[in-house]
Amino acid sequence: MGKRLIKVYGLFLRILQIIISKVDKRRKPQIILGSSAGTNINGNSKALFVYMLQSNTKLKPYFITRNYEEYKKHKVDYPDNFFYAYSFRALFKVIYAKAFVLTHGPYDVTPFKCTNTDKALVNVWHGFPIKKLGIDSHFLTEKQKSKVLGDFDGLVVMSEEEADIMSACYRTKRENMWVTGYPRNDFTFITNHKIIDSIPYIKNKKVLMYAPTFRDSGKTKLFPFVDFDLKKMIEFLRDNNIILLLRIHKNELIEHNLEENEWIRVCDGDVVQEINELMSVIDLLITDYSSSYIDRLLIDTPTLFIPYDLDWFSEYRGLNFNYDEVTPGAKVYDFENFLIDIKKYLDNPKLDTEKREKVRARFHKYPDDKSSQRVYEKIEKLVTYE
Repeated sequence: MGKRLIKVYGLFLRILQIIISKVDKRRKPQIILGSSAGTNINGNSKALFVYMLQSNTKLKPYFITRNYEEYKKHKVDYPDNFFYAYSFRALFKVIYAKAFVLTHGPYDVTPFKCTNTDKALVNVWHGFPIKKLGIDSHFLTEKQKSKVLGDFDGLVVMSEEEADIMSACYRTKRENMWVTGYPRNDFTFITNHKIIDSIPYIKNKKVLMYAPTFRDSGKTKLFPFVDFDLKKMIEFLRDNNIILLLRIHKNELIEHNLEENEWIRVCDGDVVQEINELMSVIDLLITDYSSSYIDRLLIDTPTLFIPYDLDWFSEYRGLNFNYDEVTPGAKVYDFENFLIDIKKYLDNPKLDTEKREKVRARFHKYPDDKSSQRVYEKIEKLVTYE
């Protein structure tokens, strides 16, 4: 009943928004930002929001979320710019805004669909398309593909090649693709001491981050090695003063027969929301198909790959690239070489630098920390001359 009431209330807000918008045509120099279907405060929207506040931009940013706990938490830091989606204060910010900025879909910024409004619609997105997306996805039904959100006034990407892919799979005009870089990548260049202080167990240790990709179907295997030995793994970490951070939810530990200890810790979004804000202190990233390694190329630090189910993943989800060509790092398939390669990269972090530089040049038009600025300037021009 609760969900039904919320849905009805959201519809009521939508009707109210339509009526008031038709009666009152005023628009103010402000934009509404949201992310992750209104459930989280993260990603490129958050990075752009922070940039706009710090830069005191001409357009004023207002972040809206449907997650009441997140709203209460962030309202402390941003009392004048943070709103709960089901409040009338948020509704009026929405009515008079010039643009919506989202990361995923039509419910990022409001409790009703943000499409078919008089607002400019900008998608700052949430990850490089290593995997097939949108209407190109292998696993979506034709009915689901017909509902894929598209035709944005601006869709943010990092390179011309990515622009071609995203334009096709999200049905957005090629001229509306913004090759600016992701705002969240600005965090990659900064050492956030506040975050580091919040996880003191990483201090004075070498830091590994294991960030497997989300699998729409099928279970992720963290250590998919026939010869895996947890006791030996912990001994290796201890002997080399290494801490392994797992980018999974704490509830998943039991599924992998793991427990947190001094050398293995969970570091999900509840611990550190933005993985990019940890990049500067991560000595080695470990992943399979997560595009987080593409962001990491900006600071030329190594990544180790475990593509244990590459054939299945390629068939089920689909890849936009030849995997070996765009993954500049060692691929491991057994536990012994897993430990050997970890040690090798920690001892020589410049290993594979030339390979990383080649992929970085391909996928990052702007290898700098000015992406938020470029995106903002695009939005300001869009709403000024629309």
